Amino acid sequence: MNPIIGLLILILAVVIIEIDDFRFVTILLGVLGGAITLGAILEGAFVEVLPLAIYSILFLPMALFITTVRTKRTEEPPIIQGVPSIGLLLILVIIAYVISFYLLGVTGIEWPLVVIGIFGLIMKTDLRKSVASLSTLVYSVHLFVPGVDFIIEGMLMLTTGILILALLVLSHRFFILKGSMSTRDLMDLRF
Repeated sequence: MNPIIGLLILILAVVIIEIDDFRFVTILLGVLGGAITLGAILEGAFVEVLPLAIYSILFLPMALFITTVRTKRTEEPPIIQGVPSIGLLLILVIIAYVISFYLLGVTGIEWPLVVIGIFGLIMKTDLRKSVASLSTLVYSVHLFVPGVDFIIEGMLMLTTGILILALLVLSHRFFILKGSMSTRDLMDLRF
């Protein structure tokens, strides 16, 4: 992948995980999807990247935006927030890049994207932020296995889209029930 596009993707992914206003998160998710699609096109994948483009530029930002409009604009309080969260995430991204470069001999952004996604799943307590983190992990999978067949790519994006849609519908219903989007409040649903 082009190093400039790779750096742009990493910056966008970090900003998406750290920003708390979901109006901007939805816009940045579309831009991130566009950057990943552009990177794939520059790598030589044209038709194969169409399901990824539809998912990442149109479906995911639109679904997250609709959920945000129907629930609340801002993120639930995370486990770590502000400068400590950003600093820890940047340190983890740098460590992931150094380890992938020196130990695995890989110069791509796949492993740092995996770290960003896992960090978002663990440290952020908003269900919508979990959706953004899962999508970051999906993008890293796409980068790990470049140039797959159109049908396989389509099935992966369709399965991911169904999972994301189900999670967003459940989070919307949970918000109606409890008035919260926090994963901490999910314990209230146990029997």
